[in-house]
Amino acid sequence: MDERLEAPLSRLDLWADEVVAGLDADEDIDRSLRRALRGGKPDLREENAARRADALRAAALGLNPAACAMAAGVSERLLLNWQRGDDAFAAAMTAAREMARTDDVARPADALNPAALRVLLSALRGGALHAPAAALVGMSGRALYRLRRESPEIAALVAAARRARPKKADRRRGAKCEQRYRLVRVEDGAVSPSGPAGHGPEGERPEAVRGGR
Repeated sequence: MDERLEAPLSRLDLWADEVVAGLDADEDIDRSLRRALRGGKPDLREENAARRADALRAAALGLNPAACAMAAGVSERLLLNWQRGDDAFAAAMTAAREMARTDDVARPADALNPAALRVLLSALRGGALHAPAAALVGMSGRALYRLRRESPEIAALVAAARRARPKKADRRRGAKCEQRYRLVRVEDGAVSPSGPAGHGPEGERPEAVRGGR
């Protein structure tokens, strides 16, 4: 029997594993606090408000629309629908992007900031391939390869994100870079757990919100 022994992880690898394992720490804390306040009952209106705040933060840090959506844990289509159906939120997103330009936090195409790196690692951990994950944060695959060569820490984080991927059987259930969502129904401006098929704002089908928070 051919037994292959894996090399022990270095101190840098262990650090990277810890960082990747903590990517969802803020979300886990928020979820626990909401449960404490609501007695374990989900409040999807509050959840959506929190996700919109995450999208605004990502926009203010210079992330593109796709990365803002992933940072918020929703699909890019849902994020766009939110902006179409809510003038205040659309104006806030525009202001956040303008703030990023004014504060000069927008990144060149071959660089990352911490917010973009978090999205990149989350995508890789979810099963995205190298080039699509790089494109999600506005980088070319070649630029990401170069960054990994130049920075042992980035290389270690990318490797850790790949180690943290779900098993192949789990990944086959969804497309690459796709997140899991649960259906919710939007009715009279409120969001409630989905029942029979309904329509949301502007005649959309039931919206999708990623499970978790």
